[in-house]
Amino acid sequence: MTSISPSQSDNTLLFIDLNNFAAYPTLAVGYLIKSLRLTGHTVKLLSPLALGVPAFTRDNEETWKDQLVRRLYFSSHPLLSRLHDTLRNTHTNWRSKPHPLMLREVEQAIAKRPAAILISAYLTQYAMCTEIGRMAKAANIPVLLGGPFFNLQNVTNEWLTIEGITAIVGGEVDFTISDIVDTLLQKGDLSQHNGVFLKDGRNGAFSPPLKQLSKLPIPDFTDFPWDKYPHPIIPIMTGRGCSWGACTFCGDVISANGRTFRSRGLQPVLNELKHQSQVHQSKDFIFLDIKLNSDLEVWNGLIDQFQAYVPGGRWIGTVHVNHKGDNGLSPERLLVAKKAGLTRISFGLESASQRLLDEMKKGTKIEACSEFILAAHQAGISVRTSMMQGFPGETTEDLEITCVFLENHFDALDRVRLSLFKPLPETPFDRLYQKQPEKYTSLQNFKWDYKLARGLYRYQPSQDKAYRKAKRKLLNIVYAINSKVLNNEARQFNGMM
Repeated sequence: MTSISPSQSDNTLLFIDLNNFAAYPTLAVGYLIKSLRLTGHTVKLLSPLALGVPAFTRDNEETWKDQLVRRLYFSSHPLLSRLHDTLRNTHTNWRSKPHPLMLREVEQAIAKRPAAILISAYLTQYAMCTEIGRMAKAANIPVLLGGPFFNLQNVTNEWLTIEGITAIVGGEVDFTISDIVDTLLQKGDLSQHNGVFLKDGRNGAFSPPLKQLSKLPIPDFTDFPWDKYPHPIIPIMTGRGCSWGACTFCGDVISANGRTFRSRGLQPVLNELKHQSQVHQSKDFIFLDIKLNSDLEVWNGLIDQFQAYVPGGRWIGTVHVNHKGDNGLSPERLLVAKKAGLTRISFGLESASQRLLDEMKKGTKIEACSEFILAAHQAGISVRTSMMQGFPGETTEDLEITCVFLENHFDALDRVRLSLFKPLPETPFDRLYQKQPEKYTSLQNFKWDYKLARGLYRYQPSQDKAYRKAKRKLLNIVYAINSKVLNNEARQFNGMM
């Protein structure tokens, strides 16, 4: 490691953004950098893509290699389970391994003696955070670590064992990050701040969901590597949380930003659209809301006024096809939304089995999902959906029903993101499991891995021959859909959701 002299220290904050899963700026980091700069702090951003570290892409046009990896990942043949587990773990470890370019750049940045280091990380980046902590400790530089799930005590306890991490921030600190950093630099008592966790257990008070989102500053994305993005797309959010918020499996609504629904209101969003478009010379936006149609006044306002603020602009987002009352997704509104620039729309189908959807407390009817898919496609909007396999209680019949549904909507679906059911701590599923474990006997050898905030188990029905046959058919249909060539408009946004 490069030798470091204490006299080289300056007042710069080194902000390390480890997000390498999106080809656009990290919204949360943009908010924090803006808040820090508004209070006089000097911030240097370090991001993987700017250093030439390739981003993990998804939802691209698939080849046989993608299908091979998917078959391996979803395989549950009882005779090959140990081999599959080993290969899956090897692949996961490879993806989470620190990149040499990033390690080298972090070492060089630490050699310049920043006043403090702030890390924004996902839970798959434990190894990289361990390396940063080690280098920071050797240089005697304090480190704050933050991320979407560090508001969960059991998760944070695992990560506090990393050497060199001074404290972990687990809450929405957009308005208080500057005060926290000031206390860190002054070597004061960080436990006075809400949502801060310390190694000695002197944690700050519970950090409640942030109110007054309309007062959030416009995020600062100027330091992100715009020249490295395949297409300049600007992230934005109209609110935090989800107005439905009842899905038993959903981890988004237990994350630091996802707890309870809060809307920013229409006008601040429209103003931000106009400002960011001018600053970054782009007219393409991705809305990162869990459910963009949570606030119908905002949703309808975007449809009616987007083009007035960003003429010729395009946008994509995720919605919830709830079946109770107006959801803003009628065929008529979707036609208007397309004219307003809505290019791609995503939603969570999860399964085509109504029985399973009811078990998930999804709040949707499969008939409504069908109508939505066909209406959006007819309007000229690219449709993407997410699904899961292996939800507790899923049967061969459930898989067969889902296969038929996908076949019937093959032409209208551009992409399907299929994942295995992953139990997350403190979700409604967690509470149900603790209350009635006998209801989930199909989850064998269940245990929590809090470092990654997920449940580990083996799904017993998946070893049945008929179930595996139906699952194999599902994987083949998903591959066929994901192999389709997208139109030019939709291709610009591919891999963004």
